[in-house]
Amino acid sequence: MAYITKKDQVRFIELGNFVVDFSEGDALVFDSVHDLTPLYPLGEETTLIAACVRGEQNMFVNGNDIAVTAGTIFICPPKTKVVCHEHSQDFECMVMCISDHLVRALMRDKTNVWHQMVYVNQQFSVAMTKACREDFGLYFSLIRSKLQNDAPSAPYGILMALLRAFLLELCYMIESDRGLPREQKLSQGKVLFNRFLSLVSSSETKRLPITHYAGLLAITPKYLTMLCLKYSNKTASEWVAQYTVEEIRYYLRGTELSIKEISARMGFSNMSHFGSYVRKHLGMSPSEYRYSKKSD
Repeated sequence: MAYITKKDQVRFIELGNFVVDFSEGDALVFDSVHDLTPLYPLGEETTLIAACVRGEQNMFVNGNDIAVTAGTIFICPPKTKVVCHEHSQDFECMVMCISDHLVRALMRDKTNVWHQMVYVNQQFSVAMTKACREDFGLYFSLIRSKLQNDAPSAPYGILMALLRAFLLELCYMIESDRGLPREQKLSQGKVLFNRFLSLVSSSETKRLPITHYAGLLAITPKYLTMLCLKYSNKTASEWVAQYTVEEIRYYLRGTELSIKEISARMGFSNMSHFGSYVRKHLGMSPSEYRYSKKSD
């Protein structure tokens, strides 16, 4: 067990002084939580995933009543408005907190599916089959065993692979269980918001003016930003920046492209502008970030 007291130990995750079983930069794992209330408010860039083992806790999530009950998984994306209510005496769940940027980096090809689930469809609570319960219990145990404080650190690549597998399993479970909503069943606002995310995700050069994306959707930039704030509490510009930064992270750490090639591919007019952008969002130069990765 370890007390997390310094914010730089958990980076994007702000949980204050709370007893945790494991922390590793952008992720926290809690083996046994008996009340979700102390976890809130989460940091602005934190995604919480809770697998309920037994009992029940009632919550008010973005204006809707949600019951986290035995056999369900509760998904709470960043900037979600949550008020925890009463819980049963036997309530217990396993909790994983992951920084939003890590979720996007790990999901990559499934990012749109994830965003549609948690932002467009607002699918916060999902029932698990018996097999899913067993699988998720194994994921939590395996990830914790690789990262517990008294064990040698597992290779970075293995940890990321486990977290990615966990998130992909969650996506597959939700798609299989209930499916994603058809566009004709969504409100016009949600359809436009979903199309905006798809446009940004599929665009080769993501860092484009909001007027460009609004034009493709045949709406005004102001209306586009209003829709983004309504369904995600993020502006259209913030979404473009997040997709852009994750693309930069991937190219710097996941490819052998030169920094000059990455800059050109991302649509920056010159290397100086690219360097300034990376420093602003990642806190270091492109070359420093590329070589700051933990060794495998």
